[in-house]
Amino acid sequence: MWRNVSFVERIELDFSGNLFNHAIVLGDVDNDQGHELVVGNTNGDLAIFKGASKSPWKRCSGLGMITCIGVGDVFNKGKNVLVVLTAEGWCNIFDIKSDPSAEPSTDTDLSNLAPSFTQHLPANGKVLLIEDVDGDGKVELTVAYSDRVVRCFRWSAIQDPDTDITTDNLIQTQKWQLAGQIGSLTVNFTDEGHPELLVAQPGGEFVTMTFKQGSELDLSSGKEGYSEEVLKSDQRTNQTVSTEIIGGISRKGSKQPGTYYAICTLDGNLLLVEKKQILWSLQVDHQLFSLKKLDVTGNGKEEVVCCSWDGQTYIVNHNRAVVRYQFEENVTAFTAGLYGIENNPSFVYATYNKKIYIYNNIQLPQVESTNLIEVMEKRENTHELLEKIGVQDPHPSQLRDLYHWLLYGWKDNT
Repeated sequence: MWRNVSFVERIELDFSGNLFNHAIVLGDVDNDQGHELVVGNTNGDLAIFKGASKSPWKRCSGLGMITCIGVGDVFNKGKNVLVVLTAEGWCNIFDIKSDPSAEPSTDTDLSNLAPSFTQHLPANGKVLLIEDVDGDGKVELTVAYSDRVVRCFRWSAIQDPDTDITTDNLIQTQKWQLAGQIGSLTVNFTDEGHPELLVAQPGGEFVTMTFKQGSELDLSSGKEGYSEEVLKSDQRTNQTVSTEIIGGISRKGSKQPGTYYAICTLDGNLLLVEKKQILWSLQVDHQLFSLKKLDVTGNGKEEVVCCSWDGQTYIVNHNRAVVRYQFEENVTAFTAGLYGIENNPSFVYATYNKKIYIYNNIQLPQVESTNLIEVMEKRENTHELLEKIGVQDPHPSQLRDLYHWLLYGWKDNT
């Protein structure tokens, strides 16, 4: 299925129940430097898969309708925690300890999880983001809701004035009311490395959020608190179609904050953007619903990865070169990222037949198309070998004939 790709391991997992696209995530949940897969369904079941095992390493049930999941340093203590949000508004935080001796297997009893902290937030959250969104060096939990509201929370200590008892809770620090349904949240970076919170809006548009000072703000509805960004694309997009956005796409290496961001729409429009300028646009004939970034070539630059409901998957580099792959089933959720102890580039597909497939260790030599003449030109001993057979400064047509003869034998032009 994958051409010109190094060894790809396919791991088939059993996981029943319906799940939202933002309820599947790859991340280091136990801070052991390796990445796990976390999935949650609408029945309230949560499962963490680790390594090559087909059985969950950890699990929890009875959480409610899980809508979105995130992994990050919510406590600002230099370690990741797992955040699970439900439609009812329950925010469950799991502080998972690493257990290297407990390699999961079918013969091992599953280790049941329990939330380390639970707090009731506003209901109907659909997307969450765990990152420093305002550039103050502290990580926030940002949640987008189905009523077009975005809220930003900070883990803070609160002292009860009556008892002087101090407790830690998630405190709302920002709130925005948007005009359209929210597709996704992302952080992008300026040339100076300052983060910007971008929120996808219908029709391939997005907004850039602005932050106001204060411990707890309740901004009024309307356009206060953000600026609308309308990109002029050659491709015509339905103004009501759902949109996804992913930012911080690295173009210089993993140590540089990414200034590229990508946008895709359900009607098949894909854009790569920098500084509100479209670098390229691509129109496909599939409904794109999931958008990720991942370095699949190992050159330090992250490619854009998007997936459609019928399993068509696109890998697009910064020069608009495309590798297309057709997954064999319709999918209900998709994600891409690092997985396993070795943190290999991986794709994850959740299907309608209660299966999840991890394609582990996806590595392309390049995304651009190439030919044998270009490949041989880069080999150090090619010119030496050509001189041994009396070929010096050959014309490309001569090389084409020579390589054809070496591969397929003499061609008869009569």
